[in-house]
Amino acid sequence: MTDPSDGFTVENEVDNQTLLEDYVPGSSLASVDAKIAQLDAMFKKLCKSAGRALAFHLGEMPPPEPSPTSLIECATVDSMAHHLKTCKNVLVLTGAGISTSAGIPDFRTPGSGVYDNVQKYLDKYQLQSAQKLFSFELFQQDPEPFYALAREMKYPNVNVKPTIAHQFIKLLSDKGVLLRNYTQNIDMLQSQTGIPDDKVFEVHGSFRSGTCMNCGAKNDKEQLKEAIFSGKVAKCKESVEGEICDGVIKPDIVMFGEALPQDYLCTISKDEDKCDLLIVMGTSLQVAPVNKIPNSVPRSTPRLLINREQVCTNPETYTHMSAPLFFFDHPDNKTDVFMGGDVDSSLTELTKKIGWWEELKRMGGEKEEKEERAGGSNSKLCKTKK
Repeated sequence: MTDPSDGFTVENEVDNQTLLEDYVPGSSLASVDAKIAQLDAMFKKLCKSAGRALAFHLGEMPPPEPSPTSLIECATVDSMAHHLKTCKNVLVLTGAGISTSAGIPDFRTPGSGVYDNVQKYLDKYQLQSAQKLFSFELFQQDPEPFYALAREMKYPNVNVKPTIAHQFIKLLSDKGVLLRNYTQNIDMLQSQTGIPDDKVFEVHGSFRSGTCMNCGAKNDKEQLKEAIFSGKVAKCKESVEGEICDGVIKPDIVMFGEALPQDYLCTISKDEDKCDLLIVMGTSLQVAPVNKIPNSVPRSTPRLLINREQVCTNPETYTHMSAPLFFFDHPDNKTDVFMGGDVDSSLTELTKKIGWWEELKRMGGEKEEKEERAGGSNSKLCKTKK
């Protein structure tokens, strides 16, 4: 039929699904709806983050969003501890700094961090930066540099135990107040504590499994571990058309240049609106988009940073509109609290203030505390950050 008003001719009517498949074979309306939901979540996150960043640069505090019951009385550790006892939905964001006391190095600490100790790999493989070792582009070209580094870092980890920080997150879960733990770590230590899988979002993946880059077959952690510790690149043993595939297996971690898990944006957008306390531990918040989480929760939500040092407070360092920002020293600050020093010691102090230390100690915290006081090798490592 022809509509003379616009000169556009429709020769026959088709349903939306048929029309979609003509242009995008194999697509479905359901998949498009899912993508629209992701884009909508991304847009909302950008708007919230940009508003807070702009207010910071203008020297003004953003107006609180409606949730007065989540405000703490004042920005002190004692007030934050009191608030923690009444919370129902605690959102936890963690980085490599919560695993250093287990003997796993972080990435950016001068001297002990991974990026400061890979020069031999940069020289051997003629790479310009340490981050290149973790790039998907390099892995596609040559997986050996990454596998060699994984071998030295003992990934997947053997005989490595969860720290006080991991046990604290488990304690939140046991008390029914853990909304979710978004971890940037790939060490899987949180899973050793028994935290339910649906309460942990491994934003950057893990060594729990691997995927063949040729046939797409899944391989488990033991196959990866066997290859890594024997000095080899893991190869697929699946049969494809009667022959062994032999494709390179890539651990299911998110490398630089790869997209995050598809459900990340939708999941975090829902969680941010529900949380009544955000705890950020052991991270320098250098990696996007995870570093935008602190800036996306409602403005009145208390935010506790437990770290070796403060991060994201200098507007000259974080100039991007969606940069995460804390207001520790702002005269009108009522939400942001900083606990400095190593993470495990800070959590020991915090749990003692609210009467949770005995429970945490029974979960393994007592051994960690004794090692810390003894000045063992772990105590030095846990003062680092990602």
